[in-house]
Amino acid sequence: MLTAANRIIAAEGADNLTLAVLAERAGVSKPVAYDHFETRTGLLLALLAASDSHYEGVAREKLAAAEKNLEQYSIIVAEAYVACAISAGPAAAALAAAVEASGDAHDAWRASRDRHVAQFEEAFRPVLQPAPPKDPALHLVFVGLVAAANALCNELTSRRISQTDAETTLAHLFTSSLARFQGPVTSNLEDA
Repeated sequence: MLTAANRIIAAEGADNLTLAVLAERAGVSKPVAYDHFETRTGLLLALLAASDSHYEGVAREKLAAAEKNLEQYSIIVAEAYVACAISAGPAAAALAAAVEASGDAHDAWRASRDRHVAQFEEAFRPVLQPAPPKDPALHLVFVGLVAAANALCNELTSRRISQTDAETTLAHLFTSSLARFQGPVTSNLEDA
């Protein structure tokens, strides 16, 4: 059903994506669509989660091969986040509009934000100094970085900034915001 939902968004825009339309286009009954997603917000969240999973996997592969330094990690995570925003663009915009109209959507948006905070914490863990799992100061920095990342991606998907500007600015924000939490610099060279 997610493939059908993405086709509807691509052809007609996110405003035309409803569970009834999705059921019809996917060739399933309305109860099947409603049982699976419950609400339009649930459908939008599923679309965003699928996009998140794809780009999180891409980022993990690149991080595993990258030199373990904050600057490299910042570039990789920024590029993946921006690529995800471009991919999810219409669904993300529709979810943002739903957040403004519905209290339930606000809770869903908060859950999405918390998931991104956890993804950032996990991604940057190898280049940050050992800290308690829920270091309050570091956690708040990641909350702010998610907000900044979303603001930049909104500017990008509204065509007010370029993809390069979004990636470069986000990477700079990661690097400058996380520098004070950076662990000791390690070298790949062994002492002779």
